[in-house]
Amino acid sequence: MMAQIDSFKGIHQGKRLFIMASGPSLSDLDLSPLNRRIVMGLNRSSLIYPHDQYHVTMDHRLFEEFPDLLRQTPYLFTLVGRPWGIPLKLLGPEGFSWDLAEGIYSGYSVSYMALQIGVYMGFEEIFYLGLDLRHHKGHTHFFGSDFRSLTHEKTEYPRMLKMMNFGAKALSRTHIKVYNCSPISTLTCFPKISYQKAIAL
Repeated sequence: MMAQIDSFKGIHQGKRLFIMASGPSLSDLDLSPLNRRIVMGLNRSSLIYPHDQYHVTMDHRLFEEFPDLLRQTPYLFTLVGRPWGIPLKLLGPEGFSWDLAEGIYSGYSVSYMALQIGVYMGFEEIFYLGLDLRHHKGHTHFFGSDFRSLTHEKTEYPRMLKMMNFGAKALSRTHIKVYNCSPISTLTCFPKISYQKAIAL
């Protein structure tokens, strides 16, 4: 029987989570130390790190293009209506959900969904890897360039930044700490920390 989201509430209380996005900066990191950490991968991050305990995607196309990749993670969080995974009801694009049994907000980004999932699971320190929200040296992602993302700096990243700022404000009233490990990220609402320092904690 497929797991439901309420069985994940608070199961990692007080723990540390690494959320792996897919920005170009990810290709510069030695990810092997993460084998001793709890990792939540996003979209195609499994191409570079296939050992995550959790994974999040909402893009229909990835289920069609990378079914084997998505099936290899123990727990895949996604939206209602996707072919498989732990289904979450989409409440809308803007907001922050503290109770995922009621639903989740997309924030226009799987990275924002992952933040809400991490908080729901009880993590108190969350580190983003590869959340660049910019292209770098002609690359849109760590794996190179995706033609579907070529216009994202003008179309998608501004509203993603807006919602990340919204999430940071919501979490500022809690004891949960979120850090950005990307040295090239345009995201400024979360304190920056080097990857080396983060994995040494």
